[in-house]
Amino acid sequence: MYITNVDTLSALLDRLISENIKLFFFKKDGLIENSNHQQSVITELKTKLSNLLNDTISSGKYDYISERRTYKIDTIVETLEDLINCDITTGEGDRANLKEALKENPDVNIFSNNHKRLRKANELRAQNKNKLDEQYKDFIENDSDT
Repeated sequence: MYITNVDTLSALLDRLISENIKLFFFKKDGLIENSNHQQSVITELKTKLSNLLNDTISSGKYDYISERRTYKIDTIVETLEDLINCDITTGEGDRANLKEALKENPDVNIFSNNHKRLRKANELRAQNKNKLDEQYKDFIENDSDT
């Protein structure tokens, strides 16, 4: 049984996206040691993702425990591209908050606006990850019958 936010398809894809975003910024900032570390993390994630795909395709089953949310969004996020955009928005919000925190006179309104963006992006990420797992389960379990 796979567990959401731990080892489901969506969790691994989400983590792979996040780690590649980190790698991008480490490379951009010329942080060689951090870049090398990130590349190792990415390689391990790809291995775990390949193992999941091989296991589920060969077994014809994808059993997972999905995430339950307390906050509802009207918009249903259905694509991996949307997940990527949510991860980027989260990263931008984190960086903006850090930049604001380092100012001599931080503006609480900027923190508040960034928090709203982060919250929405995180909720959309969770919905999108759940949808990816549902779609993959349907693909694996229905495709294996043919």
